[in-house]
Amino acid sequence: MQTPLAQMIALTCCGNAAIHGKQVPQFFPNNSTCQFCESITFIAGEKSKGREAQSVAFADSPDRWIEGLSKRGVIGLKLHQRAQNQSQISDRMSSGFVGGGRLWRIEAMRRDSSSEFWLSKWEVGNQNSPDRKIWRVTYGLCEVSKTVQMTLRNLDEIIADLRLALNAIHSFSETNNCVNFTACFANALRALDEPKADIGYHKDLFPPGTFANAAQSILKSAMSAWVFGGMGSWNDMGFEGESQKEYEQISDTLFNVLNEAVEAAATRPYRHIVSGATKRKRGRRGL
Repeated sequence: MQTPLAQMIALTCCGNAAIHGKQVPQFFPNNSTCQFCESITFIAGEKSKGREAQSVAFADSPDRWIEGLSKRGVIGLKLHQRAQNQSQISDRMSSGFVGGGRLWRIEAMRRDSSSEFWLSKWEVGNQNSPDRKIWRVTYGLCEVSKTVQMTLRNLDEIIADLRLALNAIHSFSETNNCVNFTACFANALRALDEPKADIGYHKDLFPPGTFANAAQSILKSAMSAWVFGGMGSWNDMGFEGESQKEYEQISDTLFNVLNEAVEAAATRPYRHIVSGATKRKRGRRGL
């Protein structure tokens, strides 16, 4: 899984935990998604100063941003994905490039029925940094608009589709002797059956004790099955005749289901937060 997406997942999960009153570990620079980040800042837009555009600082670290969520009336975070599918290249094939793949945003839903939408931008700073922290990450507030209800499928339904997609691509990979990839798909399948299994590079996408088994399984499975980016990725494979057609079909199916699965799993705790807040509000009114 590409680090920019993993970081947005971690921010969404940790932010929801903090809103819910859970103890959240220091995010920057300790979270694994920050390993190669020189800085992570948040800006609220731009303002004019003479003829020059100037960014408006919002938070100088993820921790400050998370701390400020409840203070400004945010009741929950949701992770959004939107297909780009440019005419020249599909989201699956572009997912290994900067700005490629699905377009992901974090939505911060506020009590006044409005939402903030945050986009990330990764830029290279000092490429020769001895600690390899070369990325300067900026999250920009790209939109504030009326909150729109988000419909997500049940996690058990998504897991069923993910299992089918993984079984198909695992069988293909095994048949065609794609050894390393076969192991990735096998681990992804294992994660669906063993939520507590030590699977996936990022062990800290969500604080301990904040995720149900189904959501844990999905995120761990996705980390292992996300083979679509970087040099020598699954996207670089090629086959003959009907095998190539099958490869394209099963790859697209898995890519689509993984994106839906990650979106739903990362957003799931938000729904419990809102449900709990609604019940408490009704209780106070005596309803």
